[in-house]
Amino acid sequence: MLEDPTTMEVPDDDVLYHVGRIGSHFVVMVVCPRMGIEPAATALANMRRSFRNIKHVLVVGIAGGMPCYGPDLQEQIVLGDVVVGVPQQGRGGVTHYEFGAWEGQKELTVKEHTLHPSAALLAAVNNLRSMHMQVVGSKIPRYLEELRRGLNERSRQAYEDPGAEYDHLFEDSYLHTDRGRFCQGLCDATRAKLRKSRGKRAERKSDQPHIHYGNIGSANAVVRSSAKRNELHARHNIICLEMEAAGVMSDYQGLVIRGVCDYADSHKNKKWQGYAAATAAAYAKELLLLLPAGGGSSTESSLPDERNGTRGDGWYVGRDQFHNSGGGFMNFNMGAGYQTNNNTAGNQYNAPFYGHPSAIPQWPKY
Repeated sequence: MLEDPTTMEVPDDDVLYHVGRIGSHFVVMVVCPRMGIEPAATALANMRRSFRNIKHVLVVGIAGGMPCYGPDLQEQIVLGDVVVGVPQQGRGGVTHYEFGAWEGQKELTVKEHTLHPSAALLAAVNNLRSMHMQVVGSKIPRYLEELRRGLNERSRQAYEDPGAEYDHLFEDSYLHTDRGRFCQGLCDATRAKLRKSRGKRAERKSDQPHIHYGNIGSANAVVRSSAKRNELHARHNIICLEMEAAGVMSDYQGLVIRGVCDYADSHKNKKWQGYAAATAAAYAKELLLLLPAGGGSSTESSLPDERNGTRGDGWYVGRDQFHNSGGGFMNFNMGAGYQTNNNTAGNQYNAPFYGHPSAIPQWPKY
């Protein structure tokens, strides 16, 4: 998804960063080393220390989805759809449903403590929602096609839509019995609904995921239970579940974007993870291209010095700066385990640096 991608190591920071551009934004990305709220918070803290001029934060990755939600459960999420965390019903878009106080014998009273996305990000989301209602619709298919063109055949397959025949929604009462085996050949397919049989939302063309806006649940525990998933939806109006966002949103006004790769039930599998990661990244790119790059000057504030680094072709990269005339941008990309998080493939991280040969200068002596 990045233009001019390359990797960067920062002194006194053990993380490998992936930098490049999306439109007028300069972007730095990091892969969370482990699942969980605390690793996510640590990764963000390290990145903000190494890149002081970060202006916006996006948490992009995969999640488990609530199959049906809304009044009378009329809204339907299918695998590959995208969920965006936005404020609703007094919530900021992310609920840390494990954070609160135990009262009585078994009752956890959840304390809302996460922040909502910044005004600039919410404005971009609202503008994009309006644009998606028009005839042209989303640009996600175009960005997915561009992504695949840059990959070899083997890697490309991981980011293709697996197809409706692999989107099984099993009955809540029908449990997966062996975590060491996949559903195929083990689970009774007659106990599942296929995506193509679940109404008009299933009639979309390939690469046309639906975008859902609502409350995202975040905690340190994986949910592999349809009963627990349904309970969390009933109590907190949660429409998807993941394991990192609360660590970011507790201290920063970011935006969480998740591709749905399973239904948070006992029938979890990895078949949809690559495609779901790609649809989330494609939405993020479309959003960034709509978000103005504001503030900053590439003259005085970007002058090289001994402490901060050197400047080249508008970039200013050093321990304390990641600055450009667009004001700087961070895309904080995380997912769960399997996901590569730049949503292309591992070899894309090592792609050659296209153009602007002086944009990433040599690190100065500190």
